[in-house]
Amino acid sequence: MTKEKIGSLIVIVLKIILILFLIVTLNKVVMPKYISENQDGRITGEYYRSAKYDDVIFVGSSTVFSGINPGILWEKEGISSFVRANASQPMWISYYMVEDALRCRKPELVCIDTTFIKYDDDFVEEPSSRKSIDGMLLSLSKINCIKASMGEDEKMLEYIIPLFRFHTRWKELKWEDIRYAWYNRPVTLNGYIEDTVVEGTDDDELIYTAQVRDISPKNVEYLRKTIELCQNKGISVFVFKMPSHSPNWNDDFDRQINGIAGEYGVTYINFDKFNDDIGLDYTTDTPDVGSHLNSSGAAKFSEYLAKYIRDNYNITDRRSDSSYCNYWNKIIK
Repeated sequence: MTKEKIGSLIVIVLKIILILFLIVTLNKVVMPKYISENQDGRITGEYYRSAKYDDVIFVGSSTVFSGINPGILWEKEGISSFVRANASQPMWISYYMVEDALRCRKPELVCIDTTFIKYDDDFVEEPSSRKSIDGMLLSLSKINCIKASMGEDEKMLEYIIPLFRFHTRWKELKWEDIRYAWYNRPVTLNGYIEDTVVEGTDDDELIYTAQVRDISPKNVEYLRKTIELCQNKGISVFVFKMPSHSPNWNDDFDRQINGIAGEYGVTYINFDKFNDDIGLDYTTDTPDVGSHLNSSGAAKFSEYLAKYIRDNYNITDRRSDSSYCNYWNKIIK
């Protein structure tokens, strides 16, 4: 090959590298950073920083990331965990969150929240799905998650290369979009987002009012797939519903979920039934009249949950492991 051809080839390669660098940079700049608002959009991306320390993984919707504080599970029982939950996260995204996690590490326990299972398959909109999916590293799990989540008008390429979806955001760019394009400081505590707002309810009795109906086939399919995935890998599974004071539920949902879990020999608990045992006070422990837990409610439930997991599952106490202690000492301040 002549020097001229070698030189031309080098120029072509450099141009390709430059184009790829520009695409990656523009992707990082225009994508929402979720620093000052919608912080649950950061949970998926932050997972990869702690993946090797996660013995327990929680998946679910906003009730989980606001109601389970991994720092308390660590302090009370030496349980090292991460919350892979996002607002309006349906069962199929939870499945792929677990599948994606298993590429990084084999946890000892996967805990599946079913609070969001009551909704139909088309309830979730694209912005919510994106907050879950955009932070995933590119993999077959991510591609299949996109396929399972896309609406009819959505395009795969816009998920793979977010620049095509967010290119019009240049008009809305803020300093944080530039500042955190290449480095995103953690804004969650292993997936937990603290909410200190207090908006309680004086209603003492929780009465379910949701219409009795079958859980959708897609939700059932992915609940089963998640349980089977874990059991095939030798990972323990716990299925639960986060505690709340929301009437948007019914006992028949419990019956259906308990039936599915029972087929696999898995425990299911609706923690609504244990509000008194947990010590929850919905005049002070909720930011939205009972639908979610605020920081005080999360502290109570997390302590209760830590003891429940310790008593019922063989989870390693990592407080004597220096590498785990160093990790948790850095993030709990």
